[in-house]
Amino acid sequence: MANNTFHPFPRLPTELREEIWRFCLPHRVSEMDYPIDWMVYDSFGPKPKDKLPCSLISTSISNARPPLLATVCRESRRVALSSGNWSSVLEEESGSRPLEANWLAANLVTREYWQDPLRDSAHLNWTTSYEADLGYQTDGHPLDSLVWEAKLVNGSASIMLGYMSDSLIEREPFDKPITWQLQSLPESCRHEQQDLAALRLLPEWLVVVRVVVIHLDFTQAAKTGLFGPLGDKFVQVVDATLPLASQLYKLAEACESRASAVTAAQDFARMPANDMNAMVKRVALKVYFDHELPKQGSRTCGLDMRSTCPRDNISDDNTGSDKGLFDEDAADTSSAMNTVE
Repeated sequence: MANNTFHPFPRLPTELREEIWRFCLPHRVSEMDYPIDWMVYDSFGPKPKDKLPCSLISTSISNARPPLLATVCRESRRVALSSGNWSSVLEEESGSRPLEANWLAANLVTREYWQDPLRDSAHLNWTTSYEADLGYQTDGHPLDSLVWEAKLVNGSASIMLGYMSDSLIEREPFDKPITWQLQSLPESCRHEQQDLAALRLLPEWLVVVRVVVIHLDFTQAAKTGLFGPLGDKFVQVVDATLPLASQLYKLAEACESRASAVTAAQDFARMPANDMNAMVKRVALKVYFDHELPKQGSRTCGLDMRSTCPRDNISDDNTGSDKGLFDEDAADTSSAMNTVE
């Protein structure tokens, strides 16, 4: 059995050790609201509520916990604490939230969640179907709230394709020119006007076209190397043009084929990234009548990749018990650097 322990690690200079710890911190997706399982999967074809691929909320809860680096030793915990904090702390430090950004919805994340201002990006799961089908009553504006959340982290954000329009059905060819009479949004489209104003404030944003579930437990996810150095990037919004998207797609398909029990098989048919990108741009043009908006971010289309089934690692306690991870009296358990192959 191979020995993956680097014993000279404690003898490295402190600055170098801390830099290595920082490299192990995940770049994660900070979700504002929980995805509703059957709403997400229904957009890819109707399925009975008791036959869904997996629980997305359990993955979101796991994704909101502090990074694993916080549990290794005092030194790594200090690095984790200096890089991130609980959402309530960052919110308090940022000042008063504007009224329009004080968005409230039934699926809003209300428990404490961990955020890393340098590495995390903000994400909104909300779509038009949530309010139309479930009758959720909301205050504030979701995209204004997303812009505020993005400012708390690295400035990047992502939304679901269904947020712009669940009713638009795009068909090939996606690059066919759009003919219309209106050259700008009419004054009557106040909701779209507010959406457009908010999106223009984001320096970079992605539109999630597809949610893919990868059936892996925590240990297996870490060994793949596709979920961060320590395997704790449970939710990833991946640019569809990157090789990582193909790698995760192949992994998801392989894991599902080997699974002992699958309640509902996923459709792994892939849309080419260029077609996906063209489709998103056409939807944005049709909804917002803005030619510059699709050009704003260098990345346009994305995939929501979730490593699920880490339930043994999830605490159902909503009281913020994870804060005990930062007990300074905890034992320093690391005398060497362990790596995962």
